Amino acid sequence: MKIAILGGTGDIGEGFVLNWAGNHHIRIGSRKADKAEAAAESYRGTLAGHEMKGDILGFDNMTAAEGADVIILTVPYKHISGVIDTVRPVLDCQIVISPVVPMMKTEYFEYTPPTQGSAAEEIRDMLPEGICVVAAYHTIASGRLCSLDPTFRCDVLICGDDRHSKDVVIDLTDEIECLRPLDAGPLAAARTTESLTPMLRNLAMLNDLKDPSIKIL
Repeated sequence: MKIAILGGTGDIGEGFVLNWAGNHHIRIGSRKADKAEAAAESYRGTLAGHEMKGDILGFDNMTAAEGADVIILTVPYKHISGVIDTVRPVLDCQIVISPVVPMMKTEYFEYTPPTQGSAAEEIRDMLPEGICVVAAYHTIASGRLCSLDPTFRCDVLICGDDRHSKDVVIDLTDEIECLRPLDAGPLAAARTTESLTPMLRNLAMLNDLKDPSIKIL
């Protein structure tokens, strides 16, 4: 598949690139194409260091999204509206994956959902009719995903209303050896899964934990 990772120059974007590039055409998106191109070159070098190859190219966000089968939004919540406005003209029938979490930090991290109930539901309302949103990857530690560490294992909670789109994301997740996909219900359940991110950040901060993730036993 053609997978557009918008905001793919960041840590979590890098993790998805490194794990999917062997099986799919990866398009890294950024506000500036030259930044995405530099990241693509860096990621190809990382894979080469692991004696692996990948189809990875860098573009501006709109070019990356055009013609993609799947779009994953690895950008901060505050930038989501602007990114969607940029790519809206080229959206057709792509599946959009949201690992986005609205939160703020004072003395601790706090989940701050929009009026729709979750970032995923808000994103759904921003997109043209016919675009399916799947909420996933809120509890993955980016450092561990980027490390390609074969001993790392965690679970991914996946929420969505469209069965086909959810199954596509489940299959993509299952391709990454360190991740186990779990169906977590409809898109409205993202209100719960998104809130786990600030919980993990608080646990890391208060207990001196590095890169905590979730494993269901």
